Formats: sequence, C-alpha cells, structure tokens
Amino acid sequence: MSKKMIIRADDVGYTQVNDIGAFESIDMGVVTAADVMLECPGTEAALEKLHDRPWISVGWHDHFWGSPVLDPSEVPALYDENTGHFRKDIHQAQDIPEEQLLKEMYAQMERCERILGRVPDTAGDYNEDTPFGRAAIKVCDDLKIHRNFVTKEGKNFAMIFPKKQYEYAKIYTLNGGKAYEDVDTDSISAQEKNYDPYLYYAEDRGKAFEKYEKGFEVVTQSWHPGYVDYYMYQLGDQGPNRNKFTVIRTKDVEALCSKRLHDWIKDNDIELINFTDALYGRRDYQNHLRFVNSDLYIK
Repeated sequence: MSKKMIIRADDVGYTQVNDIGAFESIDMGVVTAADVMLECPGTEAALEKLHDRPWISVGWHDHFWGSPVLDPSEVPALYDENTGHFRKDIHQAQDIPEEQLLKEMYAQMERCERILGRVPDTAGDYNEDTPFGRAAIKVCDDLKIHRNFVTKEGKNFAMIFPKKQYEYAKIYTLNGGKAYEDVDTDSISAQEKNYDPYLYYAEDRGKAFEKYEKGFEVVTQSWHPGYVDYYMYQLGDQGPNRNKFTVIRTKDVEALCSKRLHDWIKDNDIELINFTDALYGRRDYQNHLRFVNSDLYIK
C-alpha cells in the first residue's frame, strides 16, 4: 500500500530570524508544506522565498499575533493600542464587527497574492459562532481556499466538501474517501523533558502505520521549525503555551534536517507530498525531489 506523508512547518513568516530555521527545514530537510502567518514581521520575506519554491504548498496560518496590514484606524476594533498588535481575544470576541475582520483579511490576502502570486492553498477549521470564524469562512469560500479538508476518523469528503460549495475542487480520494488522517503532532511532545521530534517517527507515536493499515493513504504532521528572537520570545504569541514553543523550534529544525529522519523516510518507503498534491492528485513535491536528484524520490 502506498504510504504518503505531508510534513508541515507552522508559524512561517513569524519573523525573519524564525524563518532562517523554517527555510533550512524546507531546503535541507523534509518539510513539504508551509503554513504562513500573513500579518507578522517576517511575512513578506517568507512569501518571496515561497514564491521561488512552488513545490511547497502554502496554508493560511491565521494566528493574528502580529499587527494589522491596514492602518489601525481602519480596523480599530481589531487593534490593541497598548501592545500595537491584534487583540488577544480576536478569535473568540463577539464584539468585533465582521466587516472590519473581512476588510483586514482581504488586505492580508491581497498582500499574499501580490508577493506569492496566489492566495494560500489551504486554511483551517473555523467556528461559525464567532465573528472571526464567519469572516474567515467567507474569505476562504470567496477566494476558493480549501479549508477543513483533513479528515478525522469517521468523516468523509462528502461531509467536508459539500458539492454545492466546492464543485471546482477535484478531490483526490482513495478507499471511499478515507484519504487523510491528521495525526495531530503540532509539536505536542514539547512538554516532554527530553524532547526529540525524530522519536515521534521512529517510535511511531502518532500511529501513522496504524492509519495506513486502516486505509488512510495520507497522514500529516505539523512542526514549528525556526530560530528564536526577542519578538518571538517576548512580543509575539502571548498564549499559555508560549514558553513551550521556544527551544523546541530549534530542535524541530535539527530533526527535520537530520539524516536519521531522512533515512527513516527512505527505509519505510514513505512518499513525501504536499497538500495540493493530495488535493489534486499531483506530484509536485516528488517532481522536485527528482529534479534535485534526491534518493527520497519515488517513481
């Protein structure tokens, strides 16, 4: 059975220092997809680099940890004057006018399209009970950004891609729609004392092979490769897990660029792909591996 895997780097565009590590993991490692924050200090430089790496699929990583692309006077309800950043409660707040959220989100998408040459390929799942979630859904549906397409056990593509809404999408499915399973790494091992991302694969902590046996052809993981500067350490993410996502970023870089993970992928006949490969049945990432003469290329 074919075993396909998407390895995603999150928080790309956070800062240019962060992205030194992120792009090491792309250029010298096994990262196949990048989720980009479109409102942070490193956004534009990251998009320029991704423009030159079309084999990497791009997702919208809508943390809103940075500052508005628009002048804050145009979106005052989104802005915290004390920090100079977006409100910390922007995803849950009920008092934010949806029109201001839409205005800012479209400005971010315009920035992305201007530099990258397209809007993001994918986005996440959104809560329709919040202004933020409703605005994000409108933007994604309007711009045909694929959202919430990674299946969970018991779901199928019919539920996630209603035909009326996504007739334009040629979905590559196998085994009755059981084509994806997100094993939800998201650097969850960050709380471990001896954190080593490689062990997630070597010890199959995400049960990837169990998913393959159950008929899921593609599994995904999300990591946070990057280097840490003062903005990331002190000024960016103010969430409860902030301190857990510092040193682990550098360890993610090491693991994703390591020979041991490279060899694990090769020895287990894993076919690396990106999200658009999975969605459309393409082989952009594998074609890149062939072009650079990588031994991870699978015919």
